[in-house]
Parts: sequence; C-alpha cells; structure tokens
Amino acid sequence: MNSENNKVMTIKEAVSKFVKDGDMLNPCNFVYAIPFAIVHEIIRQRKKNLTLASNAFIEEGDLLIGGECVSKIITAYSHRGGGRRYKNELDRALRAKTVEIEDYSNFTMVSMFKAGALGYTYMPVMNAIKETDIFRIRTIMGENKFKIIKCPFTGKESVVVPALNPDVGILHVQRADKYGNAQFWGSLGTLKWGALSCKKLIVSCEEIVDHEKIKRSPFLTVVPGFRVNAVCEEPWGAHPSELAGYYDVDNGFRAFYFAQTLSKLANQKWMQEWIYDRKDRKDYLDHYIERFSKKPLERCKVNEYLSDQINMGYKKKYWQNDFCHKIAQTREEYLEKVEKYGELEL
Repeated sequence: MNSENNKVMTIKEAVSKFVKDGDMLNPCNFVYAIPFAIVHEIIRQRKKNLTLASNAFIEEGDLLIGGECVSKIITAYSHRGGGRRYKNELDRALRAKTVEIEDYSNFTMVSMFKAGALGYTYMPVMNAIKETDIFRIRTIMGENKFKIIKCPFTGKESVVVPALNPDVGILHVQRADKYGNAQFWGSLGTLKWGALSCKKLIVSCEEIVDHEKIKRSPFLTVVPGFRVNAVCEEPWGAHPSELAGYYDVDNGFRAFYFAQTLSKLANQKWMQEWIYDRKDRKDYLDHYIERFSKKPLERCKVNEYLSDQINMGYKKKYWQNDFCHKIAQTREEYLEKVEKYGELEL
C-alpha cells in the first residue's frame, strides 16, 4: 500500500470532513466501547439536524440531544441510568417535541443494518413483531417502517424491514493500522453490521499499530481498511465506557454524570465543563485528572490476560509485499541475517 492510503487524522479533522448537517449518524458500538471522543467532537462542532440511527445508546444519545445535534432518532433502546424517576435529555426532548423517534426491536434494527451492509433493499424478520405496538405505531418511518410481502416459496406472509445505510458511522476499537483496518475484541454486539452498512466510517482507536501486526491476527479485523475514511488514535477514546484489554467501565464518573444532569440546566452546565470547554480528548483527560486525580483512571486499567496463541499455518516460502510469512521477516531483515550468518534454511 502506498502513502495515499494513509487515513490517519485527528478527530477534529475527521468530524469536520465527514460529518455534515442533516446526516444519518450511526454510533456503531453497542453500549460497550462507546465512541465518546468522536461524539464529543461532533457536539463541539455543533453539527445539526442529525438522524441518530442506533440499536442502543446510553449517555452518547443524551449528549447529542443536549447539544441540539439530533432532530430524529431510530432506535430500539435508550438506557435510563437513574430509573423511572430520572428524566434524561431524551425524555425532555420528547416532551418538548424537539425530536421525533421511531421505535424498533434490537433484532429488527440490526436486520436493517445487515440488509444495508449486504446491499439488499430489505430483510425479512420474525412475524411475531406484528403483534406489538412497535409494528402498529409509526412516526418518521411511516408506511416504510415495516412491509408485509408474500413469500415466493411458501406463499405465506412475511414481515420485512427496509435497509438502512447511514451517511456516516463512528466506532471505537482497540487498534487499527494507518490504512483503516480496524481490529476489535470483546462484546461485538451489532458493531459489524452497523459499521458495514454506513457510507462513510470514522474509526478511533487506542493505538495505531504496524500493518504487519494486523496481518498476524486477521480474524480480529471487523472493518477492512477500504471501507474506512478516517483513522484517529485516541487513547481512552471510549471513556467512561469499557474496552477489553485496556480499561474497565468508570462507574464513578458515570454516576457523577447521571447525578449532575437531572435537569436541562444542569445538563448544559455539565456539557459546558466536559465538552465545550475542552479542546480535545487530551484536554478532557487532563481536566478529569485535575478534578478527580489519576487514581480513578488507574483503577479502571485492566490486568494483562493474554489469549492463547494459534497456529496460522503458513507452510510455503513466499514473499508478499516484501514480507516472508514463513520467517516473519522483511526481505531487508532476511538479507542482513544472510550477510551476518550465511544462507538461512527456510
């Protein structure tokens, strides 16, 4: 791959370039490894009139609503951190009629993303959905929320949902290379189909690694580089949610957020301190340490627990992209050893 494939940029650059007012936005992570760094930047840049299409959201949805970035929502689940008595930004926006919402189940939502990812125009779902208010009550999707067709094989009725192809998807992963090959482990949820259904993708990651490291574990690549538009190295980019292999959920900070945002005014005050007044993710982390010290972050860090090795099974000697898989060396490294030790037995 040549340098023209290098997709590394800052989150600020990526959001400015690829997220436009009026876009359909999909935060692809499923209530785990939430791409908070990208969400905060979207709010800082005051993007408007977005349609939030997400299987499920926690704080990220409320923050986007509080930042007046979202006018429509298509979802299956919104977390209520404080129980019934807790009123979040979604509650307030629905009562004020500043946002419209369409309610699906998790299965029907991921079916729409899967159809979009595979290039289909619709996808069949379980007929039991007809017996619910999800099927009967329709808002922004109207008649196209569900359709009933006749199966060409059995002649029976089948409920189908339309494909969704969001304008831009955002996701946070453990690592990626500069070309955009993104690797992820832990709770996959709807990440794969959600991401692959999007027209554009912004990937943030804990670290950008060498391409050869990606090739050593190809089964971890959930999104291939040719589908990605921007790669942003952003340590702690999912905080306060968790990320396997890097950090656990910061329950203390989440409780702090829910306690501090019981009213619209309080929510705006929290967002001013933690989003608008912060230049970037580093500034966010510096402010966190200033307020709470390093100890809470240190407690979130995980102990090393390596997975077992597997045999990739490379048998033949061959050079590809100037790299020999049999000896895991570049041609230059091989020639250096030949000069030092003589011809090597492969």
